[in-house]
Amino acid sequence: METTKKIKAVIYARVSSKEQEETGYSLEAQEKLLKDYAEQKGFELVKIYKVTESASGKQIRKMFIEMIQYVTNKNINVILCEKIDRLTRNLKDAATASDWILEGASREIHFVKENFVVSKNTRAHENFVWDMKVAMARFYTNNLSEEVKKGQKEKTAQGWLPTKPPLGYKTIGEKGHKIHVIDENVAPRIREMFTLYATGNYSTVSLGEKMYESGFRSRGGGRVVKSKIHALLSDPFYYGKFIWKDKEYEGKQEPIISRDLFEQVKAKLTRSSAPYHVKHIKELRGKVFCGSCKKTVTWELQKGQWYGGCKQCKAQLAIDRKYIRQEDVESHLMAQISSVAPKNERIMGILNKALKESHGKEIELHEAQVNGINASLQRIQQRLKIMYEDKLDGRISTEFYDQRVESFGQEREILTESLRKLNSDNTEYYKVGVAIHELALRAGKIYQSDKATTEERRLLLAYAFSNISVLQGTIKPEYTKAFGFLAEWMPRVNETLELEKGGSNKGKESTFVPSQPIVLPG
Repeated sequence: METTKKIKAVIYARVSSKEQEETGYSLEAQEKLLKDYAEQKGFELVKIYKVTESASGKQIRKMFIEMIQYVTNKNINVILCEKIDRLTRNLKDAATASDWILEGASREIHFVKENFVVSKNTRAHENFVWDMKVAMARFYTNNLSEEVKKGQKEKTAQGWLPTKPPLGYKTIGEKGHKIHVIDENVAPRIREMFTLYATGNYSTVSLGEKMYESGFRSRGGGRVVKSKIHALLSDPFYYGKFIWKDKEYEGKQEPIISRDLFEQVKAKLTRSSAPYHVKHIKELRGKVFCGSCKKTVTWELQKGQWYGGCKQCKAQLAIDRKYIRQEDVESHLMAQISSVAPKNERIMGILNKALKESHGKEIELHEAQVNGINASLQRIQQRLKIMYEDKLDGRISTEFYDQRVESFGQEREILTESLRKLNSDNTEYYKVGVAIHELALRAGKIYQSDKATTEERRLLLAYAFSNISVLQGTIKPEYTKAFGFLAEWMPRVNETLELEKGGSNKGKESTFVPSQPIVLPG
């Protein structure tokens, strides 16, 4: 009698709250549920991964990546998890899981409570469900993050740093009522460090060595390195203030040093030997590489013109010289984008109609999300306008107006960031949707517009190109997956639709069926 070889599987369990972690109920319940499921399906369990919510984001991701590497190296094709939000709550991990699935024909992730299995053969509408559940899990995480931010804002308003204090202080008190007090074992070393550096006789390196000899240690018991020494000497926390989210607050902690000593140290830190820093972040900085040594091209301003050169191998980037003009690179890149764009507005209109017909649900969802955020932004703007008029008429005080403006400003920042993430994270929509075609069509105007910021131009280049190399006047850009998709089919679509304009393909009932069959595979 033949013995059927069992399919190997791993379990991934994760608690959803610290309270559940402390009781142990959730992890135990998940483990039992998944073990029973494995037995029912005839899987052979080889490893169990358990993640507690008290673990940091880096620790959670580290274990997740460790699991993916383990199942890949051991040729294990099944991962068992209670629900989608136990496996991942961000698009980055979801993409990693999707990539793992697609790399093997037999790989599967089973979400037991949801009776949902994701595999390479999962149908399109099920993949849509997977994407939606990941988005919902991410919303849950973002919502928790917002609650944390509210608590942090209240803490700063009370005059307390809402995170771990620097060396020289310790935290005491119960949850929700914690404060920072001087650590008498470390504070004398902090005073000594500031006093020594104020003399001007020490660099941060020599000061670190001196303090190590005197017994000064990090919280982990190791040497306090140069960069940390510099950070501590720059921290206003020691004289009674603190920085949170790039804003300075008056703190309630007891100072370790005087304001005068801090200012003396600050003057020494910023003396003439201040480190070199980049004053201008140009559009192509960090995006263009030398075609010879593959190192990043360095950009310098010469007589009002930016030139890129390779400081590593000194290769000849232009045809007849070592340096290449920024305008030459940008002109070539815009031409590359134009070559894969819809030829004109008419073709864009036809594409728009066809894509809406074939991807109606995806577009509908995306537009609803965008419209919802935009409506909230408009509502905030309207309220600010009304409040300003009330302030001028004396119906509300200036203090109340300032408080509300700050509150609305923070809300607007959150909404704007959500809108940005919605547009940048929704990669599948860009691959098959209207937005990527419109971006390609209007890229030149967007990039060359006087209203476009450097970051907006850099973002446009990031959407279009994954790599750009230059050597001897030859500029070789590599498209991203989205623009690579356009490069494959847009030239043929442009040609087909131009033929239709000439009358050779008219009289068909639907937009692209069957007069433009080339669009169907996309």
